[in-house]
Amino acid sequence: MTAQQTFRNTLVVIATAAAAYGLYLSYRMFVVLLLAIIVASALRPAVLLIQRARVPEGLAVLITYVTLGLTILIIGYIVLPPAIQNFANYFQDTSSVAKSLSSLETQLQDFVTVHGGTQLALPTEESISHSISTLRDQISASIPGFAGEFGGLLTDFVLVVVMGVYWLTARDQAIGFVLQLFPMGRREVWGTIFSEIETALGAYVRGITLVSFFVGVANFVILTIFRVPNALTLGFLIGFTTAIPLVGGYIGGFGATLLALLSSPLSALITFLTFAGVAQIENHILTPRVMSRSVGLNPILVIMFLLIGATIGGVVGALLAVPLASAVFILLRHLFIEPRQQATEPQRVQGGFLLDAKPLQPEPEAQRIALITDPRG
Repeated sequence: MTAQQTFRNTLVVIATAAAAYGLYLSYRMFVVLLLAIIVASALRPAVLLIQRARVPEGLAVLITYVTLGLTILIIGYIVLPPAIQNFANYFQDTSSVAKSLSSLETQLQDFVTVHGGTQLALPTEESISHSISTLRDQISASIPGFAGEFGGLLTDFVLVVVMGVYWLTARDQAIGFVLQLFPMGRREVWGTIFSEIETALGAYVRGITLVSFFVGVANFVILTIFRVPNALTLGFLIGFTTAIPLVGGYIGGFGATLLALLSSPLSALITFLTFAGVAQIENHILTPRVMSRSVGLNPILVIMFLLIGATIGGVVGALLAVPLASAVFILLRHLFIEPRQQATEPQRVQGGFLLDAKPLQPEPEAQRIALITDPRG
């Protein structure tokens, strides 16, 4: 190897390392961009529906995002103030909470004594009150840090909205530019792949949103019927955490049960039974249909992707795992699975023509993108 080759290879290694380091530093920005594209994919059907009324594309995008923002503000105005007030009451009135837990301890002690004949060493009311006060002080000390994190999340939210608007308005041009990197004969196939990935991402987000909304409303209605205190807060907690795959619903359910326990053991029992009943409908009817229609993956593979995503990126990684798994599955199907199946299928040849071969019929979306990239069009 000459000195010139050694120098060139060294520059390649340094450039590769610098690019990898740059990608590592830009990790959060890539996550924000991916979230923006996923949200935009979920909103695109609404934009197309508004455009059918002869509304310009830019105005249709603006109407869609303004409607989404107003919906979020209305839900937040209805749900968040009571929820924050309830949580504040739990930690401000430490004596009342301590008395409720002490009463529960007494009932538990009596039950164990009657049926088991043993004595339990349970904390006293004073120690419970001290523990609650300590927890309250720790939360108060963490509020500045939470405020900083909230500011960062608010910035990311604004970026998601802005990037999503730009993606919807420049989507066809962006995909058309990317398709120009592929040979002419493969552009229709890749246009179909991009369309299917976008459809799958949007369907998954809309499905998860629908499931979370149903779970939250169902829990709220049932708890209200049984007159469980703070039903709105408990229902919102369960519904909101349901959006986190696998464990989110259970975290919200058990957290709501513990909060209801501060009111009374009966309220806790009703909350737990309500959560368990609604979770059966969600796990066996709603979520499987959402997964099958939007992702099309085996549940074992979905769980594997979720665990990998949660290990790498925590909650954000778990949220992005299923959409990314769907995209990977679509790529594998179009680039490897279907070509191999077509290559192994027997085809009858007569007069130099394949009788069993069918011409590729791209979807209308792929045809429209192909026209953008076709130099003749």
